[in-house]
Amino acid sequence: MRILVTAGGTREYIDPVRYITNASTGKMGYAAAAAAIDSGHSVKLISAPTSIAHPKGAELLSVVSAEEMFEAVKNEFSSCDCLIMAAAVSDYCPERYAEKKIKKSKEKIELIFHKTPDILEWAGDNKNGQIIVGFALEDENLLEKAEEKMQRKKMDIIIANDPSAISQECSQIYIKQTGGEWLSRPERHKSETAVEIIRMAGKIHSQRTGKCT
Repeated sequence: MRILVTAGGTREYIDPVRYITNASTGKMGYAAAAAAIDSGHSVKLISAPTSIAHPKGAELLSVVSAEEMFEAVKNEFSSCDCLIMAAAVSDYCPERYAEKKIKKSKEKIELIFHKTPDILEWAGDNKNGQIIVGFALEDENLLEKAEEKMQRKKMDIIIANDPSAISQECSQIYIKQTGGEWLSRPERHKSETAVEIIRMAGKIHSQRTGKCT
């Protein structure tokens, strides 16, 4: 398979030295890319800034903002068989960018944010046989919200976990593919979860194409 993976937490700059981001380290996305390479797949990795060394054998496409990641996914999506959307993409970005560093001259400043593009939703609406893998991070009603997200964004596989998984090496997850039941996985290393994702995607691809992957 030709697998496209997104990873890391995007940054939305307020001025040249300040930005809004999240706690994502990119570990899950990089683990997915490594597992795909180990299984013999062709991998393109679209990565937001991270301190992790990129997996040997993956073609790396570096981005910073949600908009840049969206453009990269749009450019590469039609040529992939599977999209693994593991990046933590900013939901909002500043409406205005200050060309110079904002001075500490006022007691308060106000920032207005607007929604960023929903990359996963775009992929679901524009897929043409691609397998789409997404994640749901919720602090309540986890499986209910993940199920709704899976259907709305037309995912083939979804991994659900709570916020405690962010930046950790190990986490408990729930995983489901279209038409299947939720599978509960006890706390384990993200590399093990990555292997399961690649195997599950490979089976779906084989069923659709008749080819072994």
